[in-house]
Parts: sequence; structure tokens; C-alpha cells
Amino acid sequence: MSAKQAIKAKNMMYTQQMAHLPFQTIGELLDNVVNVLKPKKYALNIHDKDVDENGVPEEDHVHLMLSFDNARSCTNVAGLLHDKMQYIEAWKGKASNGYAYLVHATQDARSKYQYDPHKVIASFDYPAELKKMEKEASDSVQRKRVQTLLDSLYVGAITKEEMEQRLSGSQYARYHRQIEDIWNKYLENVAQQWREEMIAQGKKVEVIWIFGTAGTGKTSLAKEYAKKSGQEYFISGSSRDIFQKYKGEHTLILDELRPEIMTYSDMLRIFDPFGARDVVMAPSRYNDKALACDLILVTTPYSPYHFYCTKFGFPIGNVPPATCTDSFEQLLRRISLTIRMDDDWIYPVEYDKKSHSFQEIPSARRKNLYSSINYPTQANDSVTMFNAMFD
Repeated sequence: MSAKQAIKAKNMMYTQQMAHLPFQTIGELLDNVVNVLKPKKYALNIHDKDVDENGVPEEDHVHLMLSFDNARSCTNVAGLLHDKMQYIEAWKGKASNGYAYLVHATQDARSKYQYDPHKVIASFDYPAELKKMEKEASDSVQRKRVQTLLDSLYVGAITKEEMEQRLSGSQYARYHRQIEDIWNKYLENVAQQWREEMIAQGKKVEVIWIFGTAGTGKTSLAKEYAKKSGQEYFISGSSRDIFQKYKGEHTLILDELRPEIMTYSDMLRIFDPFGARDVVMAPSRYNDKALACDLILVTTPYSPYHFYCTKFGFPIGNVPPATCTDSFEQLLRRISLTIRMDDDWIYPVEYDKKSHSFQEIPSARRKNLYSSINYPTQANDSVTMFNAMFD
């Protein structure tokens, strides 16, 4: 027995021209199928509208899809159909594709004549089953599409925002956890590569602390300096999840930082000048984010000392000694440069331990071109606005 003759399968497609069918009628063929072959399920359709690639009508032929509980010999099935084995095909793909092909409902046969599902003779409700199969096929296509997008997300070919824009609402609901996990894995890979480069170059993380009252232009100064770094920069979001939209930028602006926004230990880890040596994770709602920042700009109304006292509820001037587990000195050592801003001037400042205050470094101040007094907002004409509501 040849290898071809020994082929066994649970699913088979029998195809034969009507003129050469070894039965007088389709009814006799089906009687043979039911009483002799006894398949688990079957479906049959006559193709009488097919044309070849040149548009020439093909001979009318029958397609009979068979499914068995156990693998059957193709040679045996052909013999029981009183036909040659060459007309029996062991169906290697999904059985659903074979049943769908009976009406040309498969992806590859969409350009062919589409037969009426209600004319298919089957041992089951073929039209209902076809709808189910088409939905499963559509779901499968969508799953493959999403898997492709997830793979692209993993290697950084698309961003998380770009992927989410390509999904429907139901797809996002189903895959959003996977998206978060894969995106964070990508950020970890980016951070690992960044750490290796930082260590090789002997670079440290720089932290610039900018403080001053509202309207002094702290954020504008931070943004301008971030642009000068030549790197993409990230500005922290809302206080509920400030790192939610972080995507591996090497410059970080912690805008309007408040003592309650993050834990002191998290802040010390993020500010660590030697953070490139270890994985530094920023707190985030779903998954902590692996940071890859070598420049961190803090804007806040608080000086570092005032920030620390407020964080732990200490009266100004009465701070625990440096031996305290969460000491102020730990924060101070991590800040590369401290800047104070008022409406008129920008000052580099240094901490004075005796007065517990930040004192201006002499002869280094710069005129403040970022404050709101240099960009006055145009006063609203209240009467004009009021009248516009009714005109």
C-alpha cells in the first residue's frame, strides 16, 4: 500500500462531476453516506455556477464534506462511495473551512460565485452553522490582527496610544491588560538598553529642582531647558497617576510636584544619580513603569526643605537628624541644581544648614523672562462676554 493510500483523516472532501457520479441521483449518494459511511456530520452542495479563470463555465460538480469521530482511511471511504481515491481529499485545515467552502464562504473563495446556504443538504442546520463559522472566522481574523499589533507594540514599532486608536471599544476592553503588560515590558527593554549606555559612558542622572510661586514661569523654563537637551521629554500627568502616559522619554518633567503625590522612598529612587545601575520603577496605576531618564526637572511651589517638612509634618527648622531613615540629606544629595524663581529674577540657590533655607549664589541671577508679568493675560471685557450670551 502506498503512502497516499494509507492516508487517514477525520475530515474529508469528496468532489466529483455530476456526469461521473457513481450514483443515479444525489438521493442515492446521500443514502449511501448515511447508511454506509455513517459520518458524524456531513454537508453537500452542487456547484453549477462555477467558471474557470478565463470565465468559461465549469462542469457541474458536487462537493461533499464529511466528518468522522475517528480517523478513516481515504482509500476505504472512496471504496464505500464506489469511486476512486483521487476524488477524496483529506482535509488538513479546519473542518469549518471545508464546510464554508461549499458555498464559497472562505476567504480565498470570496471572488467566486456565492451559493445559497439554504440549498446545501446537511445533517445539521447549515445556514445557522455557517453564520457561527463566519463569526468565528471573523473573530479569528481580528485576533490575528490584534496579535500583530501586540507584537509591533512589543518591539516599539507603534506606541500604546497608536495601538489603542486602532482597536474598537470591545477590543480595547478585552485586550487592555495585555496592552499594558506588553507596553511595560517594552519600556523595561528600553530602560535596560539605556542603563547599559549610561554605565558605558559613566553618566549620572541629573536632577534640577525649580521652585517659586504661581505665575513665575517654572514650567516654561523646564520645558525650554528640556528642549535644549535634544531628547524627547515627558511631563507628568494628573496627581492620580502621574506616570500613566510615560513612554520611555529620557527627560522627565515632574510638573507642580506636591508632597502627597508620591512616597518619599519612590522619589529617592527616581532621583538616585546612580539609578542607571539598577532598575528604577516609577509608581503607576496598573503596572509600575521602568524609567530611562538621565535628566529630571522638578517644578513645585516648595523648596526642597519646605517640601520635606510638609511631607513629614515637621515644623520648619525642626527636622530630624541626618541619621533618620528618611532624612532630608538623602533628598538634598540627589539634587544637582536648585533654582528659585520670582516675578523678576531666576536664582541658583544653595542650602544653608544654619538657617534651613536656600540662599542665592552671588552674581549668578538672571532676569526672569518667563513670569506672567512678562506675558500679561488680556483682561476679559465682562460686559461684552455677558452680552454675547444673549446676542
